[in-house]
This record gives sequence, C-alpha cells and structure tokens, in this order.
Amino acid sequence: MSEAGAGLLLVVVSRGGAAGAARLAVLWPGAEILVTERVAPLLADHGERCTPVASGALAEALGERLRSPLEQVICFASVGACVRLLAPYLVDKTRDPGVVSVDDSAHFAVAVLGGHLGGANAWAQRVARELGATPVVTTASDRRGLPAVDLLGREQGWRVVASTAALRRAAAALLHGEPVALIEEADTWRPATPPPANLYRFTKSHALDPGAYSAVLWVRDEAPSADWQARLGDRLVRYRTARRGP
Repeated sequence: MSEAGAGLLLVVVSRGGAAGAARLAVLWPGAEILVTERVAPLLADHGERCTPVASGALAEALGERLRSPLEQVICFASVGACVRLLAPYLVDKTRDPGVVSVDDSAHFAVAVLGGHLGGANAWAQRVARELGATPVVTTASDRRGLPAVDLLGREQGWRVVASTAALRRAAAALLHGEPVALIEEADTWRPATPPPANLYRFTKSHALDPGAYSAVLWVRDEAPSADWQARLGDRLVRYRTARRGP
C-alpha cells in the first residue's frame, strides 16, 4: 500500500468513529471513507473521498468494494459488528484484505482478519499509535515474537512456495517448540530480532538430517529434487528470492 493510503478503506458507523476516521484520513489522503448517512456530515471536510450510504445498505456497499482490489479495511465499529458486515463477502486468507476494528472511543485497535498476509497486525499497531489506542493482536506467533512462516524474508524480496498444509505444519512446529530447519541456500535471512531457539540454520542441504525436523524452510529458487520432495512431503516450505524474480 502506498503511503497516501491507496487501497485503504475506512468504514464509519458512529460519531465517535467519525472523529477517529477524520484523523486517519488526514494521514492517508488516498483512503476512501464509507460512512452511514446520519454520520456523513461530520466528515464533510473530506468531500469526494466520502461515500454516504444508508445504514441498511452499508454491508452491500462494503461487499462491492471487497470485489475490487482492496488491501486494508479499518472499521470503526465493535468487533462483532465488523465481522457481521464482512462475513458474507470473505473468500480466503490469501485474497481477503486485512481488517482492523476500532471501537467507538478509540481505546482499542483490534486485528480481526488477515493478521499476517493481510497486514492487519501491522496496521493495528499503526492505527493504535496514531489514535493513542491500545493495539490488540491475538496471532499466537506475534504474541510470542516468532517469525511468520508465510512472511519469512518478505522484506528481502522472498516469495513463499508451499501448500497450505505445509505452512500450517511449519507454523505449528515453531509455535510448539519443535525443531525446524532453515536451509539458506540462495540467500541469508536477516531478521530484525533474534530467531527462536528451535530454528536451526544451515547453508547446505547435505548437512541436514530431514528426519530430525518437524518442518524444513528452504531458501532455494529452483524446486528441490523429486527425492527431496518425497522425503519431506508437507514438511517443506520453499522460498524464492528477489534475484529469481516473479
């Protein structure tokens, strides 16, 4: 998402929410504001970026926007109301935007959906900082300071190649303290914080005993041999580097 806020949607249903949305709208002038008609006058200063809708039509209007490219939704409503609005239009975690719920008094910014892939965990922190709220992130790996397997190396240009089952297995292994191998063959991971003690790092695959690890994270542009794939099965998560390209 650009710094201007393109791809960001602010959803407002109350007077308190309008105050918070107005503050964020100044920071991200590219964001659209979807607001109920009775609250819309409070956001008149934001003119053409505001789309007033009847309260009963809010869910439908939100659904229309979710059918087009949208990266993040900041919903100024309770978590329950936010979920009820979005639920009919959600597809899966790889395609849904990140969603953050901000309560009417802006006490909390809660990452509701798309914590990792959708960026909601980071946006909850960001929104909380701007509004003076408390960020609420419930993703287990984030709470424990563990790396997100599906985002590993993204800041270095890595792209993950793995099945959903493999990603879940690797994430669970890290979370539960099981041994996980990281083979840094095509690039070296440079984390911002120390990696967990149960992540064992190798530069070459020949040094690895695959039977000793619950998951293997492999930084390699080409797919491993058929033999390696057969031995690892859904324990394998591969990352392609920026040097490889799309």
